[in-house]
Amino acid sequence: MAIWAVTGGISCGKSAVMDALKALGASCYSADEDARAVLSQPDVELEVRAAFPEAINQQGHFDRAKLGGLIFADSDRRARLGRIMHPHIRERIKARIDHNHASSDGNPELYEVPLLFEGGLDTWFDGTICVTCKPAIQIQRLIDRHFSRYQTMLTDDEVNQILSSQLPVSEKADRSDIVIDNSGTESELRQVVTQVFATLTATSKP
Repeated sequence: MAIWAVTGGISCGKSAVMDALKALGASCYSADEDARAVLSQPDVELEVRAAFPEAINQQGHFDRAKLGGLIFADSDRRARLGRIMHPHIRERIKARIDHNHASSDGNPELYEVPLLFEGGLDTWFDGTICVTCKPAIQIQRLIDRHFSRYQTMLTDDEVNQILSSQLPVSEKADRSDIVIDNSGTESELRQVVTQVFATLTATSKP
């Protein structure tokens, strides 16, 4: 069973592509979902609590939204969280890939991995799809997403810091097998994803 990675720039619309592929019948997984599962593990949460006491609210509960705000604003803290979380996340991804590669199911399988190339995980997969969009659209989506999550507006410096924490989208696209431009409408995206799904289905057949 071939398993493809889906990556791309932050706020370029990877989740929208995954949702469209899932609606067509693909089996879809997400490294972000793995991260949430890992953070729910008591031993990992305790370690993160100790490293980020500011993310504990007045009721003593761990506030994931507050943690997100802390790491977006500080690259050193983002790296510190990564050192805690990434080994566990990689372990979950590798286990699922190994399990699914042994499957005889003919449906395409996709794994959304935002930091695919940054983490050197591209060699784990049979192919890579990169989701891109125009820079101005990416920035506006990033600002809108941040506001919906944290009810605060990103400054220009914060936007640049977030974008610079990942490889440029153009480099990710150059290193990928398939590129999906998500600068248009939802209808246009569905048309493109339908074509990609047909390609994946054809290449998944024995």
